Amino acid sequence: MLYIYVIIAFVAGISELFTGTFYLAAVALAALFTAITGLVLPGAVLHWVFLGFCLVLLPAGIWLRHRLAGKAQGLTDFDLGQGVDVIRGPDQNEHYTVRYRGSEWMAVVDDGPAPCAGDRAVIVGKTDNLLHLGVLPRQPSDKESLCPPSSSS
Repeated sequence: MLYIYVIIAFVAGISELFTGTFYLAAVALAALFTAITGLVLPGAVLHWVFLGFCLVLLPAGIWLRHRLAGKAQGLTDFDLGQGVDVIRGPDQNEHYTVRYRGSEWMAVVDDGPAPCAGDRAVIVGKTDNLLHLGVLPRQPSDKESLCPPSSSS
């Protein structure tokens, strides 16, 4: 009888690794605690012990999941405020290609003047893999460089 609860604990624990919820972890712990309890209690009551552990551990798992989910929403995006180099653009969809973290990303300008190739911009937001840029206005002391005509105009 103990082996049944050990198998349930193992299967629920492995399944938990693939789902990412705490519900199967609670069932796995309940089955493991039941198997340990079965060393001192007769096998006839183990089903009730398992039910009791599930009734205690499942609400605890639900509470823990909601608590951790609330903390995860407060995480900041470390990409915001980082500088990027404009490589080319805009294309027909007004998307620019920028270099950030050693690779090329697609970006759109949300704030500031349209950048030229070689300009710097700052990430102000993200939508999936699309960066939203804020371009700082050029200073009058900067060399006045005109953007080459884009292929879309």
